[in-house]
Amino acid sequence: MALQVLALACLVGAIVLGFVKKMNVGIVCLGLALVLGTIGGISSGDIYKGFPYKLFATLLGTMLFFSLLQQNGTLEKVSQKLISLCGKNTFLVPIIVYLVSFGLSAAGPGAISVQSVTVLFAVSLAVQMEVSPVLMGSMAILGAVGGTASPIALTGIIVEDLLAEMEIGGMGMKVFLGVSIANFICAVATYVALGGYKIRRTDDGENGGKDSAAGANGGVGKRGKASVAGASAAGKSSGGLDRHQSVSLAALLVMVVLVVGFSYDVGLVCLTLSLILMLLGAADEKKAIKMIPWNVLILISGVNVLMNITQKMGGIDLLSDILASFMSARTAAPLVGVTGGIMSWFSSANGVVFPTLIPAVPDIAGQVGGASVLQMVVAIVCSATVAGISPLSTGGSLIMASYTQETGCDDKTQQKLFGQLFGLSAAVVCIVFVLTLVGVLGFLG
Repeated sequence: MALQVLALACLVGAIVLGFVKKMNVGIVCLGLALVLGTIGGISSGDIYKGFPYKLFATLLGTMLFFSLLQQNGTLEKVSQKLISLCGKNTFLVPIIVYLVSFGLSAAGPGAISVQSVTVLFAVSLAVQMEVSPVLMGSMAILGAVGGTASPIALTGIIVEDLLAEMEIGGMGMKVFLGVSIANFICAVATYVALGGYKIRRTDDGENGGKDSAAGANGGVGKRGKASVAGASAAGKSSGGLDRHQSVSLAALLVMVVLVVGFSYDVGLVCLTLSLILMLLGAADEKKAIKMIPWNVLILISGVNVLMNITQKMGGIDLLSDILASFMSARTAAPLVGVTGGIMSWFSSANGVVFPTLIPAVPDIAGQVGGASVLQMVVAIVCSATVAGISPLSTGGSLIMASYTQETGCDDKTQQKLFGQLFGLSAAVVCIVFVLTLVGVLGFLG
């Protein structure tokens, strides 16, 4: 028990220390990794196993690829065109991002593949429009994770297989329906809370009041020169794509097709396409590499290393056990859902949370009379997926990395963005908790 408490305290303490001292939280976590690992009897080899190699490669590949597209002006021109098509109705842009992400994810590829594409583009749009990157990025994530519960998408298939192993069938569409409803409510709450409805552009080409951009910006900080109006005006005067931009746009389309259509690894695809663009001289390699937000990569990697040690020492289990001890027939589904959301902050939803919690659901239902198996499964899936907005997850880390890359914002802004993303992730998990507690999903049975 002492080691569990110590492990959990170190993880929380590292994050708090980083914010208080204005230090890179990743460096703090890496600095504590050896100390905590030694106390817990974890070898150096096992400590290094916590390094998120795949996530690091994904972020590095996508950031390099989009750095090249940003450096030669491709992203700016494409973003300007999309913004100008919306005219004054720019408040629709976050909604369109959500719907496109949801539809693509539900069609089969699932959240990881889809959000790897839509989050990056959504954040680029946010910078062009001077609106909150948290708003745009989270709408892309919520759409992607909402659609992934489809019976033909990755999460839906995993959940259905786990239920089949427990000889519980016929729940696929009900799980998808429940997750979709809860996810949509989370998206509406996010849209309203972050001021998506305030985004406007007036006829004279100026923003419709301070709230249209500054109010929706979420306090992260603006790009400075770009705006909805400015981007639109620039789009009209900048002309079409040049040769290098045309090649880059073609590469972007190839990336979307390979990742979304054929489920290729997005990091490897982006690295390959980046090599092709550099060989063709479509962008300046040295400038693009300098644009990669290495400090964000250190932050994400360091936190993941310490999280792995915390999990090995039972810190996360301790947190889950505390929640589970309060369960009753009414609170079983909400609490098991919150447990799934918290676990998802520190581990993979598909790889860890679902295989760990869903098989335990029948036993919980047996111990807590009157608890619904279906509602518990929906609560777990929805909470664990919407928690992906966290900067410790792939989606949230993509928002941080791409915004830092686009704007070159300072460490203080990055730390603030980290806190906002984590706070929003906690908020949507709480929304799912409340929805389940008050019985909004009770019709599922």
